[in-house]
Amino acid sequence: MNDNWHSNISNKNREEIISAGKKVFIGSNFLNVKITDICNLAGVSRVTFYKNFNAMDELIFEVQMDILNNIAQFIKDKSDFTGNGKEYVKTVLYAWIDFAKEHKEEMKFIVFFDLYYSSYDLNEELKLKYNKFTHEDYNRSLLKFALDKGVKDESLSKDLDTAKAGMYIYQAFMGLLQRMSYATIPTGVEHITLDEVAIKVVDIIISSIENRNY
Repeated sequence: MNDNWHSNISNKNREEIISAGKKVFIGSNFLNVKITDICNLAGVSRVTFYKNFNAMDELIFEVQMDILNNIAQFIKDKSDFTGNGKEYVKTVLYAWIDFAKEHKEEMKFIVFFDLYYSSYDLNEELKLKYNKFTHEDYNRSLLKFALDKGVKDESLSKDLDTAKAGMYIYQAFMGLLQRMSYATIPTGVEHITLDEVAIKVVDIIISSIENRNY
């Protein structure tokens, strides 16, 4: 009973710290955030912070993983599971676009995270933990499921390497949606919207992987 109580309190504190971190990081450049900023918003002490996280980097990574989990859940809630694999891929990508439009600040966080930590020397443990998470995140993703389903029901090309195609789509589409979170259309082509660009990219992706004889 006592052990369970302490465990529940510890989990509650950790969740509150992650929630506070997300709010602070999304509202500002996380390089300027101090641990006291997080503790004040979460209503915990620095001692409690360090009981849950070894350093600020660890919390930043937890927030990144939380956002990626939220994207996956959003796509799951928005996706249409009926129809063939090709249509399923479309609904997954359209749902992904909707998330980027409705959660621009989260997408901006991902941009800054990727830019900063691509050139930052991480400790090996944190690097391995994040790599494991991203690998598992893709393997359980609806995009992978949709591609596999499309090959099986023949709505997508039978020769499609779903592992490679999934990674190509993931990298390209995430890059596009990140750009949508902060970029504007260049002067002279304002009649084209970022929404139109994203929808056109979906069409190009589908055209490149579909079974044209289906």
